[in-house]
Amino acid sequence: MAQWLGQFSGLTHETRVQDAEDALKHVVQAFRNASAPHEQEKKAKNIRHLAGRLLQARIRLFKARLSRASEPRMAGLPSPWSDGIDHLREQENAARAGGVQAILIEFGVDELDRSDLPKPLNAERG
Repeated sequence: MAQWLGQFSGLTHETRVQDAEDALKHVVQAFRNASAPHEQEKKAKNIRHLAGRLLQARIRLFKARLSRASEPRMAGLPSPWSDGIDHLREQENAARAGGVQAILIEFGVDELDRSDLPKPLNAERG
């Protein structure tokens, strides 16, 4: 049986999602408190990066839950999750379809479209 380095460490897909959500909330607050345009640009880039990490973590969480829910089905046993499998697939598909933009909307920073960001100092020079 294969072992993995993080086994029994308390780090799970759920904790990874929670950590990414907490980090994103923190950076969103820092973005709102930033006053200088170059600070806002840096924070906006961090927000988009963390939103991408959160999206990947959520997709991995849904895959892990689907795998766990499908195991009894593979063995021909009834699964207590049988009704939940379709719901988990719908959640995973919705997360994929919404992408990073849906996460930005969820955290209230949907205005972070690349065209709305202040221009970098180097771009103004020419």
